[in-house]
Amino acid sequence: MLTFRLLEVFQQVVDCGSVTAASNALQLSQPTVSLQLKKLNSIVGMPLLEHFQGSQHLTEAGIAVYRCAQEILSSKEKLESQLSALRGVEIGSLKLAVVTTAKYIIPPLLSPFCKEHPNIDVRFTVGNRAQIAERLMQNRDDLYIFTYPPQDEELICEPFLANPLVVIAPPDYDGPDNCALSELTERKFLLREYGSGTRRTLDEYCDKRDITFTNTMVIESNEAIRLAVSAGLGLAVLSKHTLAQSSDDQVRILNITDFPIVSTWQVVTNRRRPISVAAQAFRQSILNKPRT
Repeated sequence: MLTFRLLEVFQQVVDCGSVTAASNALQLSQPTVSLQLKKLNSIVGMPLLEHFQGSQHLTEAGIAVYRCAQEILSSKEKLESQLSALRGVEIGSLKLAVVTTAKYIIPPLLSPFCKEHPNIDVRFTVGNRAQIAERLMQNRDDLYIFTYPPQDEELICEPFLANPLVVIAPPDYDGPDNCALSELTERKFLLREYGSGTRRTLDEYCDKRDITFTNTMVIESNEAIRLAVSAGLGLAVLSKHTLAQSSDDQVRILNITDFPIVSTWQVVTNRRRPISVAAQAFRQSILNKPRT
């Protein structure tokens, strides 16, 4: 008989990437997890996982069962949260996945929420845009934070906060200031990788104005870019939210025409995943914040 426990074990094996990691997450022995997987395979009548070159992959049947497990377990969790709320007890979980720059803006929003709802289990995942988009495709979390969400009719994307980008320079910078970005194109620029929200906003701005940098270096970390600029390696375009985490004298914000350029943080939910009471409450709390 198909049970919640079998689906939970299977989902953990897929999410964790191995039986060993899943057994640790579930606090079960490896033989127990393996036995549960074998039982689920027997019920389905087809293999759910296949192993190739040392890694596991979902079969077509496995993909179908995994998606079903997500929907069923999410609905179960939502029901439990609703029943607990009716009993006057706030429990449940909030699975939140955010792109790297958003890790600076979410904790201040999450902290008062957690204090108000201390019994909610929060799982907070940070990754680059590609990693968070992959989690979204796999429907692994309740809420996602992007500036540029993937294009999908099943997604509900709602803006909640401005994300201003500024041009920064080393503290001892003595080059052009109070100028257009086009006057800095021969300077060395430290850029985020293609695909990041920051890079996309900058590229769109430059494309509209036919601006091309002649000397660039790609660095896949906001912190590494900020430190590199502070050390005198070059100029960069970063979110003001990133700079707010460091002392003002480490970098200098230049006065560039049209800057800051502003994108918008969006909270994203997936219509294919029933949203938990906890996730709905946090989503509403950030949407109700003033957009500054």
